[in-house]
Amino acid sequence: MKQASNPLFYSRKQRDILHFSYPHMSVDFATYRQISRRFDTSNASVGGLQNFGRKTFSKGATTHWICRFQFFGGRPLNTVGSMESHDIVDLGAIGRYYSCRNILGFYRCVSALAVCTYSTDELADPDKWAMGRFANALHQTVQYHPSLCYGIVDQTPVKEAHFLRLRNIFKEDVLEFCGQSPDEAQHGDDAAVAKLLQRSNTEILLDGNRKPPWRLVILKHGGQWGSKSQQMRNQGQRLSIVFFANHATADGLSHTNFFRTLFQFFNNPQAEDLPWPYQVPRDLRCPILLENAVDLQSKDENDSFQPDYSAPNVWTGPNIFLPSAEEYESCVRLVIVPQKQLDMVLQFCRSRQITLTGLLHGLVVTFLSREIPSGHMFRADTPYSMRYLTKVADDEICNHASALISDFPESLVNEIRNIAPSSSQELGVVIGIAKDYRRDMTAELKRSPKNNIWAAMFGIDDWYGPSLGQIGKKRGLTYELSNFGNVKVVDNVETNGSSLRLEKMFVSQCGSVTGPLFGCNSVSIPGGPFTMTLVWQKGGMEEQMVSDMAKYLTERLLAGFDSFRE
Repeated sequence: MKQASNPLFYSRKQRDILHFSYPHMSVDFATYRQISRRFDTSNASVGGLQNFGRKTFSKGATTHWICRFQFFGGRPLNTVGSMESHDIVDLGAIGRYYSCRNILGFYRCVSALAVCTYSTDELADPDKWAMGRFANALHQTVQYHPSLCYGIVDQTPVKEAHFLRLRNIFKEDVLEFCGQSPDEAQHGDDAAVAKLLQRSNTEILLDGNRKPPWRLVILKHGGQWGSKSQQMRNQGQRLSIVFFANHATADGLSHTNFFRTLFQFFNNPQAEDLPWPYQVPRDLRCPILLENAVDLQSKDENDSFQPDYSAPNVWTGPNIFLPSAEEYESCVRLVIVPQKQLDMVLQFCRSRQITLTGLLHGLVVTFLSREIPSGHMFRADTPYSMRYLTKVADDEICNHASALISDFPESLVNEIRNIAPSSSQELGVVIGIAKDYRRDMTAELKRSPKNNIWAAMFGIDDWYGPSLGQIGKKRGLTYELSNFGNVKVVDNVETNGSSLRLEKMFVSQCGSVTGPLFGCNSVSIPGGPFTMTLVWQKGGMEEQMVSDMAKYLTERLLAGFDSFRE
């Protein structure tokens, strides 16, 4: 029996045996399928996979999978075998964590979506014009951001997961245009946004040896590309543009940076079309790793609180489950608050010396306290940017984020349950939660990077065994709340009638299989509305409960908080 030295070095129509093993894991088809996805079967001259079979045997505490693959067809581009050693770049511990989660289907993508319009007046063929303009703008965006030129290749028996500098980036691999049927168009723009986010949040981006771990999808509202659509008044076309990426490549702020660059190049075009595929420069700099910029393993022994993630009374829904990576679905609900009402909410926050993020925590905890049976507490994480420490450029695409863990004890939950809904007493508790959050986040930012949550990611050799071992166990977190604040993406000052104008923006992420039970992701833009996406793994929460939460948050934010008096 031949043991493959490296499963990423196959050539056309070659047969080989892969032999790999993991300790303390049961033999079942779902687990086998998840593990087998680690091996990229579409690299080099490989175009597909045939005659997929398996055998298993046990030896001590280790189960072995023997897999026979037959490869065929394909294009000889971006092969690992043709790469130089300097094309292989350290992915870092955090990146390896996300690579494992992506392959298993536990955590897939972070997304940002922009709803925008452009004028079709005086354009003979608006669709052709827009598609060409986007292709050029994306080409320039890739050229501007080096991190977009690196694939992520997962670990093999002889090499840990790593970034790979690609030779080429093909337009068809990263850019997609899609439209709407007449029936879809009747459901409204917000329904289209939710559907597009659900799709992007469900994607697993593989083939890292020949494709970058990100995609750009542009939805034409009201019709298909190449055909007439239900035009807006004043001869305009609405688009929803979603950018989604592996979290190892880009944090949430990086997604807004991507759009800022894309819009800049779209609205200030070059005269000539730019050629695809994009040829990646061989002297391109590497992605900037968070762990190389700051010491994530540093400690403050005087302030070393560690939450008990196994605490039995933390409400986290059902135990962790994933029948198979293919059966996973990520769900989305939207919250939209117009600018006028948002301004009133922000004015209230300033008057009480709290932040909008803290207020949102208070509202979420209040809702949960009245929905969840007694005897529980809640635990949340709040991501925050570490760029103030790493000093990367403001427009850098990277993953430089950490998170603060917050506990909301059972005593607080009981207090909320025992006071009248929407009363001044309840709002006083909400403000108290917001003030506690501001105090804790201030201390976290002052202490960081010491006692960082990422410290536990270092020194891990086997990412897959412990990850799969989480199936059937209790989650550690109730929810995540990520508020990006007011983000300027584009100047809505038209230099010509065909400039992109941003109407609103959404940030989102996949519903996590092993992380928080649900996520709340919010953002606003100058002159535009506040938006929030509520995301969760289908089956993890009752859909009606999430819909009720979205309704509650919308109504509370729209109503304002002027009735409260100190």
